[in-house]
Amino acid sequence: MKSVTGWPDLRGLRCALESAKYTGGWTHNFYLYPARFSPDIAHAVIDMFSKPGDWVMDPFMGGGTTIIEGLALGRRMIGIDLNALAHFVASVRTKPLSPHDELAVRRWAITAARHASSSCVEAPPKIKNLPHPVSEFVSQALSHVSALPFARQRAFARCVLLRLGQVALDCRDNRGPSGRMLAARLPILTDQMLGGLRDFVQACRDAGICKTEISSRRILICRDAISLDKEPQLAALETRPRLIFTSPPYPRVHVLYHRWQVRGRKETPAPYWIADVPDGYYASHYTGGSRTPTGEHNYYLLIKTAFTSIRNILAPDGIVAQLIGFADIKKQLPKYLATMSEAGFERWTPDRSQKERLWRYVPNRKWYAKLQGAVDASTELLLFHRPRPHVLRRR
Repeated sequence: MKSVTGWPDLRGLRCALESAKYTGGWTHNFYLYPARFSPDIAHAVIDMFSKPGDWVMDPFMGGGTTIIEGLALGRRMIGIDLNALAHFVASVRTKPLSPHDELAVRRWAITAARHASSSCVEAPPKIKNLPHPVSEFVSQALSHVSALPFARQRAFARCVLLRLGQVALDCRDNRGPSGRMLAARLPILTDQMLGGLRDFVQACRDAGICKTEISSRRILICRDAISLDKEPQLAALETRPRLIFTSPPYPRVHVLYHRWQVRGRKETPAPYWIADVPDGYYASHYTGGSRTPTGEHNYYLLIKTAFTSIRNILAPDGIVAQLIGFADIKKQLPKYLATMSEAGFERWTPDRSQKERLWRYVPNRKWYAKLQGAVDASTELLLFHRPRPHVLRRR
């Protein structure tokens, strides 16, 4: 939306940045991905800086908030993430199901809940730090997933169990969840998630995308963001993305992308077992570098290399919008801006009259910020860049 001056009206964007919501209906609450941001922010940025039918890309898509909001606004979406769990979740969140699929998934949930009290044919696998009642129930429920005839049904069922596991492990009862509680919750959660998926499909339909077109309107790739200009699926695009909206990893900020924490303490790799996707990497693999000086150097090298390739994909008049946080903003922000300049971008402001930075305070952030008060890691900054026109493009 533009004001009478011809520049974007940022009132809606400022309101979105003030939003305390992490999730907002549709399929956003299928899985609570670490460092997720408010869907309102993605909606405002995509609506303001792109048009229906445009390609919009998120090279660090996480759980797919940007992808969901973009599709619901009638855009064509590209999502990239090196985390197999993130790719799995984003795929399920944006994959419509037929009425037959819904019926099959409901029957699975009822069957899994009914057999919760029966003894396992085989002992559940030992998943590090996963409470036994959870591993036992999930193992039984997973044993029934294989009976679902289609991959989309099995993926949705696994996503339900992911969300159920998060609910269970976030329990404040020190005794932990019981199998009976999980069994009672499973069919209810399944119906809620199916309803959210139907609402998402309706939102896409309202934006001019019919149900059968949703999957073909998004490209989701499990890989890192380096050399994206050489990715065959992106090289084949007839038009370049006009907007990059993303939230890259934050330098030297502690975020666990690859583990769950059991009641905020011990770590477990359970989500990869439930989703049946590969794991095996260490924490810094998902954050671009460790919290050491060497890790921070590697982080900026990743940002420079990734955005250099992104610049070769972006339309000449395109925009990069990033929501990013810092452990020490006074030292790290200038370095980050210099890195973006080295990648061929220049800082840009969407409002000529705006002098203040676009900040967001992140409520309830579980990055140990609550223990230390209003530290830098508990705030985020929305940055805008455009390609420098004199930088030569490479294909």
